[in-house]
Amino acid sequence: MSRFVTVGETMVSLVPKEQGLLRYGPDFSMRIAGAESNTAIGISRLGHSASFITRTGADGFGEFLIRMVRAEGVDTSGVIVDENHRTGVMFKEMRPGLETAVHYYRDRSAASCLCTEDVDETAIQTADIVHLTGITPLLSKTCRQMVYDIMDMADDGKALICFDPNIRKKLWKDEEFRPMMKYLISKSSFVMICMEYVAFFYGIEDLKRLADLLFKGGKLRYLAVKNGAEGAWVCDDKQLSHISPFACRPVDPVGAGDAFNAGFIAGILQREGLEQCGKMGAVAGAMATQTHGDIEGLISAKDLELILNHETCILR
Repeated sequence: MSRFVTVGETMVSLVPKEQGLLRYGPDFSMRIAGAESNTAIGISRLGHSASFITRTGADGFGEFLIRMVRAEGVDTSGVIVDENHRTGVMFKEMRPGLETAVHYYRDRSAASCLCTEDVDETAIQTADIVHLTGITPLLSKTCRQMVYDIMDMADDGKALICFDPNIRKKLWKDEEFRPMMKYLISKSSFVMICMEYVAFFYGIEDLKRLADLLFKGGKLRYLAVKNGAEGAWVCDDKQLSHISPFACRPVDPVGAGDAFNAGFIAGILQREGLEQCGKMGAVAGAMATQTHGDIEGLISAKDLELILNHETCILR
């Protein structure tokens, strides 16, 4: 059984080979993208066993997706091939001088039909960490119930829940999901949230007040607040520390938060201290911004160790 298990949707991602608007018909490369699988692959690259549970369509996109995730050393035995629904697809639009836009074609996708019966309860209960995001419960009512049930499964076993709200406003539409997200945060042992969502969820910007609020329940162990080029803040119930950003040459920020999560979680699995977990996350997140794909920039354990130890690799 894997030490890290995650559940959610991964899509085939069509990425333009150059900057420009989609209306001009750029050529595309086919890759994969999904917050949960990104994190699982990041964990695997950092030397820890990881499992990914999802549904894909019985189509070439689904076959590509499974092959790509499995090739990264992630256990895909929990992936279900759905004969009745297609694999989700997304297109990136690298707008010159603007943030990358993402266009989703995921309505009624195979992964949106995930349900509690698709999840191996033993895999959840025997993992060290089960990672969930706020994307999955928005895909469908069955996905939402599955997320609740997975949290209950983890409570019945030895697993600890790691949760990233990871807001996708295109999925929220006109519905109000903040109470649900705050409930899922309250059920988690590790929470990783973007700075911009703190005020959105809790109406406060003071991180000390946020920590006092979230640690009051007694379940939370670590909180990480990601703030892009400004670095991150990490805290437990005793200390709040700022993690400086790692210098990089960013070309695309998409996937950086997932990479941060992978680095931070790897630190937890290695029983590193809070600040070291934060530094691992900061380096992993920064390195991920230097490529246009979601997984291509995920760092290896060897390279992360070299960076953290201020060493250089001899290449010639």
